[in-house]
Amino acid sequence: MGPRVTQKSIAEHCGVSTATVSYALRNSSRIPMATRNRILAVAKDLGYQPDPGLASLASRRSTRGNVPLTSSVAIVHPNAKDSRPSKLFEYHSRHFKKRMSELGCLVTDFHIDHDRYRPERLAQILRTRGMKGILLGWGQWPESMKRFPWNEFAVISTERTDLASSIDKVSMNHFHALDDIFQHLEGSSYKRYGMILHDDCPNNTVKHILGAYYANLYERPSLVGIEPFRYHLGEEPDRLKQWYERLKPDLIISHRIIDLNYFARAGINIPDETGLVILEIDEESSVDFSGVYSGAEMGRTIAVSLARKIRNEEINATRSNGKLTFVNGVLHEGSTCRKGGRQ
Repeated sequence: MGPRVTQKSIAEHCGVSTATVSYALRNSSRIPMATRNRILAVAKDLGYQPDPGLASLASRRSTRGNVPLTSSVAIVHPNAKDSRPSKLFEYHSRHFKKRMSELGCLVTDFHIDHDRYRPERLAQILRTRGMKGILLGWGQWPESMKRFPWNEFAVISTERTDLASSIDKVSMNHFHALDDIFQHLEGSSYKRYGMILHDDCPNNTVKHILGAYYANLYERPSLVGIEPFRYHLGEEPDRLKQWYERLKPDLIISHRIIDLNYFARAGINIPDETGLVILEIDEESSVDFSGVYSGAEMGRTIAVSLARKIRNEEINATRSNGKLTFVNGVLHEGSTCRKGGRQ
């Protein structure tokens, strides 16, 4: 018997991203019908079967339609429910909970802002409730959480949460996203590329983004790369205006969404004079931003990864470095960048 056919191998065979394959296998309307049919045909020819371990979790259902719990997991948030980090993470949390429910797992949220739960007390609650897995939310973690016994649980986070090196992480594939953006704008009128990074972006993520950014510029000598701008949430637009007027980018790639009014106050006319592409769109917005959308894939991938860890009884006790799993987003043309960059 040969190696198991995975969504990644189907993606390589079809020349598309893993995220596109995932959507197509769920018959999502986000993927054109012709592409869906082609991917489904290739999956059938290759003999694709869903992960048997996860399928067995999902299949443990009673004839009455109830889902017997195979495990209980916790989402631990460092900030209050109405804080910006918690609200941003809610998008991924919603899809995480849905996928976990399909796998037969109950999810409970814990907000530990203002030391609402002492580490020892929180650990005792999780043990008492039989919670084997933990997903870490976004925000500023209190110093006291260093005392939490992480080595007793299966723990996973996104790359925005860097609480311990032994914790497995799931991250947006910034290499893939920047490759898609540069390829999409190949031959366009955009020539001067600027990058905006939020100053709360983890250092490892900054390295990944800048590495892919400069690699794509190196491969395209006709383009001009501009020194990155480090944006601080809530600051006045004066520094951005100075950066823009000094370096004159005609395309801006922003790591995350920034309010368009902020650009307007800095004298940046989007999209008529300057295009704006968002590298990682993981929040809902009334603006049709151009960029790479993570969709439901981040939450679902986190759920699958944590379910596997629980099933295999993987805890962090014997780990020095956690695994990093990348999620590919889907490029959307949007309205903040002129079509193809052409005037």
